[in-house]
Amino acid sequence: MQTATNYQDMSAVDALWTLYRQQSQRVRDAFRNRIISQDEIQESEQLKPYTMEEINAMLDEAEANFAAGRGIPHEESMRQARERIARKARMKREELEMAEAV
Repeated sequence: MQTATNYQDMSAVDALWTLYRQQSQRVRDAFRNRIISQDEIQESEQLKPYTMEEINAMLDEAEANFAAGRGIPHEESMRQARERIARKARMKREELEMAEAV
């Protein structure tokens, strides 16, 4: 991998081309690793159907949590989701504006 001092010794075109190749390789490697990770996850998480006993136990736990006040009201949950979506959209917009400025 090239360092900043190596880039100074190159022509601008060579430096840009080297940087492009390195970044392209990083993207390919990251994509390949993500595909492998997802395949491993799918293999390790072979879905099996729940039994009625398991479903009933989950429902009992949820009802007990609700009765104890350990839950988020629907309105609050929706407010949090809207805030999260707005924050992501704002970050994406800022990212695109920065890319356009370059």
